[in-house]
Amino acid sequence: MDNVSKLHNQAMKLSQRAMVARHNGDGARAKALSHEAFEYESQAASLIPDEKASEPTRSILYCSAASLAHECQEWESAKGLIKKGLSGYPTERILKALTNLSHQVDFESYLQTQKVKLEDTELNSL
Repeated sequence: MDNVSKLHNQAMKLSQRAMVARHNGDGARAKALSHEAFEYESQAASLIPDEKASEPTRSILYCSAASLAHECQEWESAKGLIKKGLSGYPTERILKALTNLSHQVDFESYLQTQKVKLEDTELNSL
């Protein structure tokens, strides 16, 4: 569990730095930091065994990793991480979070493949 904690903590530090970069208008830096955070969090999640005794830690880490993949528009990675999180024994709350994230990833990846760009204000009003 020590390696899992180290990987997760590194992912969270990078995620915070990405949030600061995004807030400061540096989208490219934010995306790069989110991608690095997603890599660490994915590694942490993969170290947790797929068994009921590993929950809710396992599904929470997969949900977190999928969210980070979503942030850096790694659609296929996000979908795979969501699937892994759902394949375990997630709590009702995490099941709902993973399902909602799955819908969001599907929607945004579809928009990207269709070359449709919505502004944040338009997304918030949907």
